[in-house]
Amino acid sequence: MRGCWLSAILWVLWLPALAGELPEPLTLEAALRYADAAHPDLMLASAARDRAQAETWEARSVSGFRSRLRLEARYIEPSAYAFDQSHDDSFARLEFSKRLYDFGRSRALLAAARAAGEGSEFGYLNARLERRLEIMARFLDVLLDDLDFRVRDEAMAMAYVRLDEARNRHELGQMSDVDLLKLETAYQEARGRRYAAASRQRASRVRLAEAMGLPDQVPRTLLPPDGDAHDWSLPELETLMAQVLEESPLLRALRAELERRAQALAAARASGRPVVSAQVELNRYRRTVGSRDPLIAGVVLDVPLSRGGQTQAEVAAAHAAYQEAQARLALAERDLRQEVVDLWENVQVLQARRQEARTRLDYRDLYLDRSRALYEMEVETDLGDAMTLSTEAVLEQARLDYQLMLDQARLDALRGISRWAPLDPKEDEVP
Repeated sequence: MRGCWLSAILWVLWLPALAGELPEPLTLEAALRYADAAHPDLMLASAARDRAQAETWEARSVSGFRSRLRLEARYIEPSAYAFDQSHDDSFARLEFSKRLYDFGRSRALLAAARAAGEGSEFGYLNARLERRLEIMARFLDVLLDDLDFRVRDEAMAMAYVRLDEARNRHELGQMSDVDLLKLETAYQEARGRRYAAASRQRASRVRLAEAMGLPDQVPRTLLPPDGDAHDWSLPELETLMAQVLEESPLLRALRAELERRAQALAAARASGRPVVSAQVELNRYRRTVGSRDPLIAGVVLDVPLSRGGQTQAEVAAAHAAYQEAQARLALAERDLRQEVVDLWENVQVLQARRQEARTRLDYRDLYLDRSRALYEMEVETDLGDAMTLSTEAVLEQARLDYQLMLDQARLDALRGISRWAPLDPKEDEVP
């Protein structure tokens, strides 16, 4: 009885859609391969990466080489004193320019854009890890709901058998109306719980399909993960805390955002400083005029004398954004420290409770074997209680195992690790 939930193919009474291309039966490893499929969360994270790349290009363009071609077709009435009395005053002009020095503004803008790009990469990694956690949680929910249905189904069957026997005894005058109605009520309650469990089965499968990004391919059968996956060595709390605070994708993204805001503040402070540029202009004119030069080259110093308070406004806004980034990082570190402590303590408790559940499961197995032997010897006429208690023990063991798996996976994700599904882009192909 102990291993029945590990080897049996779990089933469901009703499915609103066929599984389609999903593996049959579906394993946890196969389900997690859909973690990198198209999903709104990943699309948002990918858009943030694209936006950061665009910011990098824009920052580089500030000090980049620029060129422009200008063509004008013009008709004029020349002055009576002009040497060239022609009417065609068209010209072509080719301009080149490059910013040479701006006292640190372009350098700060580029550093800010690079920090934004780094932060977006860590944000994307965090989104991928969260997707894996969501799929794992939904997958394990289905397994638990299937086991819960088995418990409810056995309880209803047992209640029906007792009610049927009671009706026979009632017809023979061996049972009162009150006792019969009591058993009838117990059966109806068990029946209601069984239908509620079947509803949870259907709903949990739909949630799993949504989590995998396949709402039209609801999984039919699921296989429980390998029992060896629960054997996990828990690091010391201090070691685990140091790893999380250093490697957490969320914290690394927030630290990059803080660096971005710091560089943006430096750029805002440099916005009112002079700009040195090099310019070259090549001209070709249809009319010959003495004051027109075919080539102009020079170095331009642009010194803003007054910006009407714009520099102060930019600095104030950038400083506020920097303070906000500091606060977000501090809050995230505080929350992660508490989450690590809670998860670490919970894993220890779950590991101890698993030992307790194993002992209870052993007892239920022996109790069921004894009840089956007594039933075969016709000493007892009902195996229902023993079977239900044994199935409930299996369900409790599964609850503890799966919660331990989720907590372990969460601790891994906080360190940027995914042992259940690869993070290598080459291995992220959807089946």
